[in-house]
Amino acid sequence: MSEQNLGAQVRTAFRWELLSKSINILLYMITSIVLARLLLPDDFGIVAMASIVTGLVAVFQSLGLDQALVQRDQISKEHIQAVFWSTMVLAVLLYAAVYFLAPSLAQLFHEPRIIQVLRVIGLTFILAPFCVVPRALLQRKLDFRTPLFAGLIGSACYGLVGIVLALSGYGYWALVSALVALECVQTIALCILTRYLPPLVPAFRSIRDLWGFGTGVMMSSVGYYIASRIDYFVIGRRLDSNALGLYTRAYQFISYPAVLAGMISPVFLPAFSRMQQDLPRMRSAYGRVLTLLAMLFFPVLTIAVIVAPEFIPLVLGEQWTPSVVPTQVLVFLGMFEIIRRPTEAVLKASGQVYQMAWRQFLYSALLGIGAWFAAPHGIVAVAAVVACVGVLHAILISHLVWLSLDFGITGFALAFRGPTLVMLATATVGVVCRYCVLSAGYGGATILVATVLCATISGFMATLAMPLPEMRDSVRELVAFVRREVGAHAG
Repeated sequence: MSEQNLGAQVRTAFRWELLSKSINILLYMITSIVLARLLLPDDFGIVAMASIVTGLVAVFQSLGLDQALVQRDQISKEHIQAVFWSTMVLAVLLYAAVYFLAPSLAQLFHEPRIIQVLRVIGLTFILAPFCVVPRALLQRKLDFRTPLFAGLIGSACYGLVGIVLALSGYGYWALVSALVALECVQTIALCILTRYLPPLVPAFRSIRDLWGFGTGVMMSSVGYYIASRIDYFVIGRRLDSNALGLYTRAYQFISYPAVLAGMISPVFLPAFSRMQQDLPRMRSAYGRVLTLLAMLFFPVLTIAVIVAPEFIPLVLGEQWTPSVVPTQVLVFLGMFEIIRRPTEAVLKASGQVYQMAWRQFLYSALLGIGAWFAAPHGIVAVAAVVACVGVLHAILISHLVWLSLDFGITGFALAFRGPTLVMLATATVGVVCRYCVLSAGYGGATILVATVLCATISGFMATLAMPLPEMRDSVRELVAFVRREVGAHAG
């Protein structure tokens, strides 16, 4: 495929993925804020404990075969059938395991309430095979328009069920019911929109063609999931559900920019996979993506650090105030999360899934050990360990990119020098503004609005004034994209 045609496809895919994820994230953020004001940290902690288990199980559900369908040059009907039936058999086995092991898992957390929670949320495992194949085929074709409507329906249902049950006094069961409703409605909607009919006759033979790549992806995903939840496990095991609820809220607060940055992550793998035979082109595209993401989101996270003491109590409620300092500490991890998605896509497209996997497991081990010893000192200490180990993991993954693409220290320095300068300008103006407004005796809402406004304007002006060529190129590409979108919608 020519660079022009691929570029047009990627831009179209980006447009729909951006629209889809933007709306879904907005709905989810609004729902989360409302639920945070209606429920207690303990309610979120209960669901977080159960989600540690169900989330790990979910990593195994597709065996990495969905990504193998995307990455493989040619696929057949037999490949598609094999993926469905393999994931279906595994889903049944995984649910049976969770169902019968639920009492033992509850003892591990010293929390008997998660027994029924695990068994109810686990029902969504059976739905997964009906999503795996249609999502992979749509991603392979860079079609992100179709999933938009399924996601919208699911997100709306999540909010409706969760808020109604929370207002009715169901506590953590409001969150559980909302999660189950989300998966059920989204799965049904996706199958209807894609007209996907699962194969009736079991077929497994062609799974051998996908197994090698899929296993590597699954191992890497398991390593990443353990790393992203080992701190949750340690806090739930060594502290209690209230502490876990506060910590997960802090983690979620800093994850919003990373989620926004990851809105187009499904576009990265198919796009980079089509460049896998052209390393200079992949290297150039990767550098541009890093600069653009850092330019957009590093200043946002910087502002989050500054205004967290005002934002969290005002928006979420006073019961969440203890999560302010962990939020500020975890922001440093959020910066690395922003660039993780395109980095993983580049490594997968280059076939470096096993090399990426052992680095993920090393990261998980270091994170687990550090969090275990930090937990008795509180969630702030755990957050500090998570941020420090995250820096080490970023170095390990960057080294792998260096080996794969010859994208070394110079490449990263060029990609990040402009966004770093913008971030420093944003931080300076934001801190000075907050200090001045606070010294003048104004309240939290005034401090929040004034600081965000001044810091945002300074970051915007610094971006436009930056004389670096990669910054000018990123701004030019972003402006061109906005103009195309406005023109397309106007037309």
